[in-house]
Amino acid sequence: MPARIDDLLVLNANLNKTDFAKYLRDREEVLPNDFGGLGDGVADDRTAIQAAFDRAGADQKFAMIPPGTWNVSGTVTLPGGARGLIMQGTIRYTGTAPTSVLVLGDGGTIRNAEKLYSGLNVIRQTLSDWSSEADIGITVRNVDASQIELRRVEGFTIGIRTLGDGRGVEDSTFTLGRIVNNRIGLDIWCATATAWNTSIRYYGGHFAQATGVNAAQDRFGIRLGNEPGAYTNHNRHVFDAPNFELRQAGSNIAIPFLNETSGSAIIARNMRMEACSPLAARHTAGAQDCEYDIAWTNTYLVGIDYTATANRCGNAVINRHRAPASRFQRFLAGVPNTRAAAFRQSATEVGVEGLITIATSTTTATFMADFCFNGLTDLTPTDRAVTLAANRGLGWMLDTSQAKEFALAHWLTSGASGGRLFVRVFDGAGNVREDIAGDVLASITTMQWNGPAKGWNAGAPMDDANFNRRQTIRVGASVAYAQVGVIGFDGPIDLQSLRLYGLPEAAPAVLNGTPLLTGALFGSGRRELAAEVSWDLPSLAPGATALIDVTVNGARAGDLAQASLVSSTRFIELDAAVWSNNTVRVMARNISGATFDLAAATLSVGVTKRQVP
Repeated sequence: MPARIDDLLVLNANLNKTDFAKYLRDREEVLPNDFGGLGDGVADDRTAIQAAFDRAGADQKFAMIPPGTWNVSGTVTLPGGARGLIMQGTIRYTGTAPTSVLVLGDGGTIRNAEKLYSGLNVIRQTLSDWSSEADIGITVRNVDASQIELRRVEGFTIGIRTLGDGRGVEDSTFTLGRIVNNRIGLDIWCATATAWNTSIRYYGGHFAQATGVNAAQDRFGIRLGNEPGAYTNHNRHVFDAPNFELRQAGSNIAIPFLNETSGSAIIARNMRMEACSPLAARHTAGAQDCEYDIAWTNTYLVGIDYTATANRCGNAVINRHRAPASRFQRFLAGVPNTRAAAFRQSATEVGVEGLITIATSTTTATFMADFCFNGLTDLTPTDRAVTLAANRGLGWMLDTSQAKEFALAHWLTSGASGGRLFVRVFDGAGNVREDIAGDVLASITTMQWNGPAKGWNAGAPMDDANFNRRQTIRVGASVAYAQVGVIGFDGPIDLQSLRLYGLPEAAPAVLNGTPLLTGALFGSGRRELAAEVSWDLPSLAPGATALIDVTVNGARAGDLAQASLVSSTRFIELDAAVWSNNTVRVMARNISGATFDLAAATLSVGVTKRQVP
C-alpha cells in the first residue's frame, strides 16, 4: 500500500496492518503516495493527491508533495482544515480546459488562518493561449496571518491568484520565486462585496516571459482587481524588490502593475524593469497614494498610464535609475500673502499681483487670453486676506506641453476649510478644450466638468478632515496650456496664500503677465503695465507742447502713469496721465529758450496700479 521508503521500513519491522494504520494517522504529513500516487511524470495522480488533501484537512495535518512530477488532469483542492502544504515536487497540469489547478484554503466566509504553504510549484504541460482568465495555476483563498512561499508557477493565463471570497485575504507574507509565461503573474482579487484583500507583504518575485510567448498579447506582472460590485479598496500591499522581464515587443504592452481598483497605498520598492513598456503601472479607476520605486530600468522616462476610465491621480514614480532626484516636486510659483499683493485694477475691481483672476460664470470665450483677467469685481481685501466670491478664483496659466503634473497648496484665514480646485485646459493654438475625457485628473477628488465655465472643478471642497487640502493635478497628453487655481464655488473664501509645485524635469513656464496672455484682456496678475511707441515730435518753440495718446491695455482712471523719451536733450519735459480706459495721454513741453526739432525717438509709457492700502 505505501510507497515511501520510511513507511516500507516500518511495515517490514513486523507491524500489523492495524498498527501501521495508526502510524499513518499519527504522522504529521499526509502524502499522495499513501493513496496510490506515483509522481513519475506519467500517471494521472489527481485522485491520489485529492485524497491526501482531504485526509490532511480532516485530520488537521500538513499535506506533502514529495519529489517528482505529479501530473493532474484537473483541479486539486487543499481544504482549510489542513495546517498547510509542503511541496518538494512539481504539480503539472496535463489538461486543456481552463481551471484553477491548485486551490489552497476554503472559500466562502471561512478564515484560513496561520497556514504554511511552502515550496509551491505548479506548471502547465501545454502553454496557455491566455484566452481565459479561468486558467489559473494557484489560487490562495481567504488567508490570514499566514506564510506562503512560491517556488514556481508557469504557463497559465493567471499564475497565482490571492482571492478574497466571502471574506478577506490579509496580514500575510508571500515570498515569491519564478512566475513565468503567465499573462498576469500575480492576481490580487476580490470576488464579493464582503471580501477584502489588504495589508500583505511580498518579497522578491521574478515575473518573466520567454521571447516569443504570445507575443501579440499584452501582459502584466501584478494585477489588483475585483469582480463587478465586489470590494475595490485594496490597500497597503507592499512589494520588496520584484523583478519584471515582461518582453514588450511590437504592439503589445508589458507593464509591471495593472491597478483596476480604487484602493490606496500600493507600494513597490526597488523594482527592476527590463524589456517592459516605459510604464511602471496602468491605473483604470480611482487608485491613489501608490508609489513605484524603480531601482533599474532601460529608461529614466518611466510614468503611470491613466486610462480614460481613471478618475483619480495622486500616485508617484520614484526613479532611482539615472535620475534619482528628479521625481520630487519643487516650488514653481506662489503668493505667500494675497492681501499684501492686492491692487486696484479699477475703481470697482481688485487684482492680486502674480495671479490670474478667474471667473467661473457663463462665458462665450474660446481663446485662453480671454479667460485671464487682471482683476475683477467680487474680490474684497480684508485685513489679512482677499475674499473670493463663489464665482471667482485666483491661479496661474501654465505651459503643459511637456510638464503634466503639478501640486497646489492653499491657505484660508485661520486654516478654515473650503475652496475648490479649478482647471481650464487649452490646445497648442490656445483654444479651450471642452469636456474631453482624460484631460484633467486630481488626487483625492474627482474632477467634474463645469459647462458654463468651460473648465473642471473638484467634486469636493479642500479640507484637512478629508486629507485633500493639498491637491495634485495631472493634465492629458494633448493639453498644451492649463489654467490652474482655487475658486470659491461653495461660497466666499478668505484666501491668504497660494503656492504651486511641479516636477523639475521640464521646468515649465508660468505664463502670468506675459504678452501671450495680453489678447483682449491685457494680461494677468500685473500691477505694472507698459507700452512703447516711436514718437517724432514736431518742431517745438520755447514753451510749446505736443500731445500723443498711447494704448496701454489695462490702464484705468486713477492709475499712476509716467513717460520717458529716449533723447539726448534734457529740455523736453513729459507729463503722463490715464486719459481713458486703455489710453495714456503724454504731453511733451519745451522748457528751454530755443526751438527744438528732434528726430523720431522711442517713447516708453508705464502705468502702475494702486496698491490697496
